[in-house]
Amino acid sequence: MPRPTKHPITGVYYLRIRTPSDLREKAKGSTVMLTVGSQKAKVRIGDAVKVSLQTKDWTEAKERFRIAETDLQVIWEGLRNGPVKLTNKQVYALAGRFYRMFADGLENDPGGPERWQQVKAANAVAASGGPYGRLLIGNKAKFKATAEALEKRFGPFLDLFLAQEGLEIDQDSRFRLLKALREAGDRAADKLERNAEGDYSEDANAARFPAWTSPIAHPDEPTAYVSIGHLFELWKKQHKSLGGAPSSVRRWEPVIDQFIAFLGHDNAENVTRPDVVRWRNELIDSGRVSPNTFKKTNRAALNSVFAIGVDNLIISANPVDGVKAPSQKRILARPQGFTKEEAETILKAALAAETDPRHMAVHTRFARRWLPWLCAYSGARMGEMAQLRKQDVYTKNGMHCIRITPEAGAVKDKEVRVVPLHPHLVAQGFVKAVQSKPEGPLFYTRKTRQEEPWGVTRDNLAKWVRAGIGIDDQRIKPNHAWRHRFKTVADAAGIEVKYQNRITGHAAANIGDFYGDNEEETLFREVSKLPRYFV
Repeated sequence: MPRPTKHPITGVYYLRIRTPSDLREKAKGSTVMLTVGSQKAKVRIGDAVKVSLQTKDWTEAKERFRIAETDLQVIWEGLRNGPVKLTNKQVYALAGRFYRMFADGLENDPGGPERWQQVKAANAVAASGGPYGRLLIGNKAKFKATAEALEKRFGPFLDLFLAQEGLEIDQDSRFRLLKALREAGDRAADKLERNAEGDYSEDANAARFPAWTSPIAHPDEPTAYVSIGHLFELWKKQHKSLGGAPSSVRRWEPVIDQFIAFLGHDNAENVTRPDVVRWRNELIDSGRVSPNTFKKTNRAALNSVFAIGVDNLIISANPVDGVKAPSQKRILARPQGFTKEEAETILKAALAAETDPRHMAVHTRFARRWLPWLCAYSGARMGEMAQLRKQDVYTKNGMHCIRITPEAGAVKDKEVRVVPLHPHLVAQGFVKAVQSKPEGPLFYTRKTRQEEPWGVTRDNLAKWVRAGIGIDDQRIKPNHAWRHRFKTVADAAGIEVKYQNRITGHAAANIGDFYGDNEEETLFREVSKLPRYFV
């Protein structure tokens, strides 16, 4: 959901909200006024609206963001409604704003009387069509010249007032407003001329202009409603209480923000199924996401957030129900696992990492040395291995094993599993290397503020495989390919699928595979069937 964003250098908070897709073409390039604290900030609309909130305080930034966002919602609504026709009362109400800008703003030091006599003379020239307006023949030519002259003199002020109100008006209203501004300008000049001469008697014109009432809804306070952001916070709370992975929150939060920006509002009750369909079509048709990504990420995120609202009786319906992604047959131009040559290239580089003369952090060197080998002989997820701690490597009945547990970090099925170490890993000295380490994580430093520091190790290893080793085929994933490679080798070695699933942490193929203890001895027998890599 939209929220203040902090500038990484200055620490000042900003409002940044994407322009709704249905208004982007119409609104782009126009200027609007947003309330920021006690000021009005002039902002140019692009693909997004961005303005400094002029504060480094988070609480103050949230309040300023809320008010400025409310201004934006009114502006979007005005643009959607199209040009409006102002009543006579509304025309003179805005003219009164122009009058007070000068009459009140300059009364303390108005300058000399001649200054305001010159202002009235210039106003009269504009009202007559400019310097040569009186020489024109024909009503049409005179009208055009008058409109152009008034526009040149008063148009910038008029645009300012319209931007402050988020208004788009028709041409007739604009011309009437220009004439009313000229009239108000003359009255303000009369008043300031008197002030310049020392006359500060009661201003008879002050009460002649009516109060302004906008033709579009513009509440002082945002109307109370159930926001999509509120539903997302409920989902986050439930997700955390159920032991959900923080990575899901990080992946889904930008999706929810993106949807709100697409809508141009945050009102959950006003979201319809056609809104979701339009969003889906725009994302897929523009190539920003594939149908599979929309299904697994975008739709999944939105569906879960609205579902929790329905489940808690906060909203009446889930607009995502019935919205599907087009079916997409996956094209595999090559196997998803590493080839034997690719695997051996990576494992050879891993061996060399131990003596690599280049400077690198101790945990980075240790990760490069051992993580590829651990995944090659276990088919485990790279993140599961990257989160291993010293206490997760143990020995039972002479067999060396690792314990993959949610206590160490994130495990997809949230279940502890045991993976015996392949004899080749022991022979290479992995167990001894672990024993030499202090208590705690093996592949990342304890001194980190990262929420999932093992994820950083995992991602950095993938970058190293691509950029450092040169396994840069974009058709495979440099971490996940080890799982496919393991399955290929395990099949050839005659390891039963149910044992493969136990070792890799894949779901069981059938209910019967859940039975049996599959203790260390059994799984060690199966792991030992894997042939050694010779590099």
